[in-house]
Amino acid sequence: MAKRWIICKYDNELARSISISAQISDLTAVLLAARGIQTCDAARAFLNANLKDHLREPFLLPGCREVAEHLLDAVNRKQKIVVYGDYDVDGITGIVILRQTLKDLGADVDYYVPSRLDEGYGLHSEAVIKLAQNGINVIVTVDCGISSVEEAKTAAEYGIKLLITDHHTPGTELPNAAAIAHPQLVRLAGKCVSVQSLTPEEIETAEKYPFPLLCGSAVALKVAWALGQLAFNGPGKPVSPQFRERLTEMLGLAALGTVADFVPLQDENRALVRGGLQYLHSPKSSAGLKQLFAVSKYVEGKTRVDSEYAAFQLAPRLNAAGRLGQAGLAVELLIGNDLTRVTEIAKEIDELNESRKMLEKRIAKEAEQQIHDQFDSVHDSAFVLSGDWHRGVIGIVAGRLVEQFHRPVILLGKDKMGNIPAVGSARSTSGFNLYTALEACRQFLIRFGGHEAAAGLTIDEKEIDSFRAAFCDIVAKRITEEERIAELLIDGVFPLGAFTRSTVEQILSLAPFGSANPRPVFAAEKVLVQNAKTMGKDNNHFAAEFHQHGIALRGIAFNRKNWFDEMQPYHEPIDIAFKVRISDFNHQIELDILDWKRATS
Repeated sequence: MAKRWIICKYDNELARSISISAQISDLTAVLLAARGIQTCDAARAFLNANLKDHLREPFLLPGCREVAEHLLDAVNRKQKIVVYGDYDVDGITGIVILRQTLKDLGADVDYYVPSRLDEGYGLHSEAVIKLAQNGINVIVTVDCGISSVEEAKTAAEYGIKLLITDHHTPGTELPNAAAIAHPQLVRLAGKCVSVQSLTPEEIETAEKYPFPLLCGSAVALKVAWALGQLAFNGPGKPVSPQFRERLTEMLGLAALGTVADFVPLQDENRALVRGGLQYLHSPKSSAGLKQLFAVSKYVEGKTRVDSEYAAFQLAPRLNAAGRLGQAGLAVELLIGNDLTRVTEIAKEIDELNESRKMLEKRIAKEAEQQIHDQFDSVHDSAFVLSGDWHRGVIGIVAGRLVEQFHRPVILLGKDKMGNIPAVGSARSTSGFNLYTALEACRQFLIRFGGHEAAAGLTIDEKEIDSFRAAFCDIVAKRITEEERIAELLIDGVFPLGAFTRSTVEQILSLAPFGSANPRPVFAAEKVLVQNAKTMGKDNNHFAAEFHQHGIALRGIAFNRKNWFDEMQPYHEPIDIAFKVRISDFNHQIELDILDWKRATS
């Protein structure tokens, strides 16, 4: 699909001032200015983000003290505790952080991960009842629970003390838990409350956490840190050397959870990932974590353990266990120290990840065939597709089809026997509100939930055709022409000669890259292509040399083998959009080619 290139605007004078003050290249200063950095001090703070200056004390987090006090009381009273978390990487790492911390303090503690396939996301009354029947006294949630009003009533009815740690948006009514730690809550008159329940005047006077966009594992880290302070020296005091060592390991896990959950890599999150990833792979890492690296294409001395490695190598393997209904394996791996057992689990998780990729490949192929057979891929405004598809991976495929065709996509996984409703995942293009479109079709749905960009739904199979017609009609009426065209945001247009090694290293200093701080995208104009070829195991990738003004850089376009044929008619210069990196293997500057078009005159 053709893309509209959008060149970011920035203040030239500000960029020049930042360049001189921070002693960085003009190109790097342009990137900072384009990303909203307004002052030289802010530029220095961004470039030098560190844990000491940016990781805030745990007792500033609303409800953190109260949760930690209840947990420490449970430890001292020898009560049975369960850490109940989500099945994604954020939830899994958060479970490990709290479970290991409580274990260090001598707690009788276990964990519980609901099955994605059988139970679904969040706290469930059935699970609470089962845990109560097994003698559990305290449940502390991780990455879930803030909307569990009815489940909190069940916990109270069965005599379980419920503690909630979460980061998802709170509603007007909070669950009646013993304590809730949440960065989006505020303190008013000594109580932690939801902003949604307050008047504008009350919101003005309420005490707010400075950075409310932490993920679930980062909230768990705050509670663990608070536990260490309360257990040893008191609030605001240093923890013991042994506990500090444990916290460094926990920092690495929280950094992994932060990257995997796509929260904005700004402020505290930026410092947490920037500083925490260095502790993820170290001589003191657990045996299980070492084995996870061993199956994740890690090469000693060559592989950078950065946010992109965490996002594309570590996180998918842990997520695969959850997607295929075996999230408990991921927790067992991260807490394990028996080398034989964790080696087995790491291999099993890697195999699950391969199975996940095969499932995605099959579903994508079948979905594309449906688009070809049942839709007009150029003119239709949305696709609603269904098949005998695994519900744990259809969301990934829907997202990729949105990238490929740039329109809202819904994939529905039907039951083979037709005995249970179909379950769907929906993804949308930027700017089109998916949730309101689903709301307009709610008469066809059993249930649905989500937000503007992504949603989940459940539907009776006999309603699929009616729903497809209604949804596609609504999208056709509401989507704008601009929303039909994919956009590629470009940080700036520069000659290839601008990308010297020192400049590229400065660009990489803007890392960690991820949500709200993507790896910079550049454009170069009137570039000549030479020595083009396909490469890779199945020749799926495109590679070439790109020449401009006497400078030649190698570029690769992954999964774009079709470009080899498409570029052959053009013996004239082209414009290219790309990311720049230093190869882990030959340490040369390379380009990741994202798009190309005929050179503008």
